[in-house]
Amino acid sequence: MSSPEARFAINKSRILAEIASTAPDASPKGSIDVQILPLINQLNQHDRLFTTSSCSGRISVFFEGVKKSIEPIGSEELQGDDRGNRASQAGIGGKGEGGKWLFVSHDPVSDVEKKSNREIAEILFRGEKDKAVTDIASNKGGLCEPVELEMGDVVDFDISSTTRFVHLKFEPMILHIQTADLKTANEILTVALSVGFRESGIMNPGLKASSFPMVAIRCNGLIMDSIIGIIEHPNGQIRKLVDDIYLKTLLKVCNLRFKENQRRIDAFTTKIGETLFSSGTRKSEGYEDKEIRKARKREEGLRKQRELRSREQD
Repeated sequence: MSSPEARFAINKSRILAEIASTAPDASPKGSIDVQILPLINQLNQHDRLFTTSSCSGRISVFFEGVKKSIEPIGSEELQGDDRGNRASQAGIGGKGEGGKWLFVSHDPVSDVEKKSNREIAEILFRGEKDKAVTDIASNKGGLCEPVELEMGDVVDFDISSTTRFVHLKFEPMILHIQTADLKTANEILTVALSVGFRESGIMNPGLKASSFPMVAIRCNGLIMDSIIGIIEHPNGQIRKLVDDIYLKTLLKVCNLRFKENQRRIDAFTTKIGETLFSSGTRKSEGYEDKEIRKARKREEGLRKQRELRSREQD
């Protein structure tokens, strides 16, 4: 039977190979966010840890999937555990099966002040997607084509447990790191908490000494989730529930949260370097894991292609 160190090394090699492969992952973008590659590359230089999944942070607009009809949670017919089980069928607040992305960006939206209120609404609702997402995710069936949008006055409406909402959401960085031992996991967690990722934690601290802890780096305090529209039945049209001025305000708030998210990422990157790479665990200066280098080169190539197409369209 192989030693824990050998098993960890094998697992790390396998995961990094999967990350560097051309197969898209489950996210709408389908690959590592280039904005977080320097941090991921730094972490994966360490002998006793590696990253398993990540998102650098994003703004998204999506509509929910089809929901099942449920009884009100306060109904007398729902008792004990049945209440939680039946209520969970609604998929409240998530994209879920049948939901679609309308807009996704892993960068702040540029020139918001220069864009008219109506231009902002068009960007968010009509599929003006982040070009980093479009090429891969459109082939996965997760992105919506430009939608029919009812752009009239905001009106009152009735809702039920089956109403499908359109959300505008900001999500900060999330990062999962597997470590070879609990000591390393605790060192990472201490750094994460100290720089503002306050909801971070070790997901499996009670494992045996031969198991490998997983650290989740996250910060729920920066999350913003606003309902901005509904899907009308039976025609499936999207109707805005807020005016264009409010949409523009929400986008400005998202951009501000991007800045704070980046500040925390930078602080985490600096402090994790001071904490974990001050001894003999650092590789040679300038070292880059070969699998991560493949991922970086592929992403840089895709970005250049997108920039070229964008210039040609202009």
